Amino acid sequence: MKTFLRSLALLFSSSLYHSSVSSAPSYAANKFCGVVAFLIFYSAACLHQLAEAETFTLGYLTGSQRTPGNLDYQRPGITISGAISLAVKEVNEGELRSLGHSLDFIVAETYGDEVNSIRQTADLWTRQVVGYIGPQETCVHEGRMAAAFNLPMISYYCTHRDTSNKQDFPTFARTRPPDTQISKSVVSLLMAFNWTQVTFLYLDHPDSLYQPVADTILSILNCASITVRDVKTWNTIYHHGFMANPFVDLVEQTFKNTRIYLILGHYYEHVGLMVALYNRGLLDEGDYFVLGVDIEQYDPSKPDKYLRGLLLEKRDTRAELAFQSYLAIFPTASIKFAEFAKEVNKYMELPPFNFPNPLGLFGGTKQISAEAAYLYDAVHLYAKALIKVLRHGGRPRNGTAIIEAIKGTKYRSAMGYHVYIDENGDAAGNYTVLARGLTCNLKNKTVPGLMPVGTFSQTQSDKLPFF
Repeated sequence: MKTFLRSLALLFSSSLYHSSVSSAPSYAANKFCGVVAFLIFYSAACLHQLAEAETFTLGYLTGSQRTPGNLDYQRPGITISGAISLAVKEVNEGELRSLGHSLDFIVAETYGDEVNSIRQTADLWTRQVVGYIGPQETCVHEGRMAAAFNLPMISYYCTHRDTSNKQDFPTFARTRPPDTQISKSVVSLLMAFNWTQVTFLYLDHPDSLYQPVADTILSILNCASITVRDVKTWNTIYHHGFMANPFVDLVEQTFKNTRIYLILGHYYEHVGLMVALYNRGLLDEGDYFVLGVDIEQYDPSKPDKYLRGLLLEKRDTRAELAFQSYLAIFPTASIKFAEFAKEVNKYMELPPFNFPNPLGLFGGTKQISAEAAYLYDAVHLYAKALIKVLRHGGRPRNGTAIIEAIKGTKYRSAMGYHVYIDENGDAAGNYTVLARGLTCNLKNKTVPGLMPVGTFSQTQSDKLPFF
């Protein structure tokens, strides 16, 4: 560029000299001088824009490899990492580019280990990243470090509830909804039907993810003035049709004091409760009803599986009849996910990841999990907040400002639906209400199954989603 400007200056000087020795400067010479002057001005403007342009580098915390001797780690990164490459490419082709800036990322391997994750968080800070995408399995200590560095951290995987506390984690946000988010939809549905008294049953297993969800549900039920008449638990995962039904005793202990049961556990455990109520004759007159809650995403391809036990193919007539007195709340299934998954697979085979596809020779692809969508969303969410801060004259390296720009916003997720970020920087879960209906199974036969009958929506001013 400097050489180009120097050449233009020489041309400009030469034209002035020739015009001075001529008694009548020609029109062509004057026109040439004007063109040269314009080119010099335009080039100077380009140089100024280049001086202002900046590449914002993010640190991507991922677990894609195993440490020597560890054969158990699932390595989630090998099935989702292409999503960050896809998202960065799209950002660099969009509004950020029009501002003269670009986005890049550095990969930091954690091996799924908290100590390594903490070490990488510190190392990325020394490499002048502007923010973190991640971490993966753990995020509490990493989130506190990000707060100390005043760098934004947008997690696509970790759902630890401590990080929702903005007093301790002011620069933390997440695109994967915490499992506890479902509690708000539970209360919303109960209030919609004016069900103000419930008996609460939930799985209380040491390795279960349901315990923190149960605690949150109990807390929010109390805040909503919904009376919990009884709380009962079962302690071993129940597989209907293969073991003694624990709900027979639980129903016997609670039915006299109950009309509405609220159950939190795996969908196939709900079948045990429904059959126990049916066998006891409590569903004959319509005096009892069950609201089932699970944190596993609804599977629209197999709606009939929800009316029988896990691994059972034979229809259970008692369960099918019992489920007339049942509604469920499940995380919403993704929409048009296949095309997104195809793109993620493509980018995983490219640098910087170069993850081979062992099924490629047979025309197959890796199974892409929902976390790929959350990873993709995290990058786009950061980019939108960055642009907002830049347009308002803020400092792009101010993590608190970035997170404040994220709160209260809505975005279209790669999952196919709109997601709201609440006041804690948490993505609000998208949940579907299910009820018994008729569907076609894989054999093209019409059978009963659980079908979507409603959803929830929420605005910035709503404390609870409404059904």
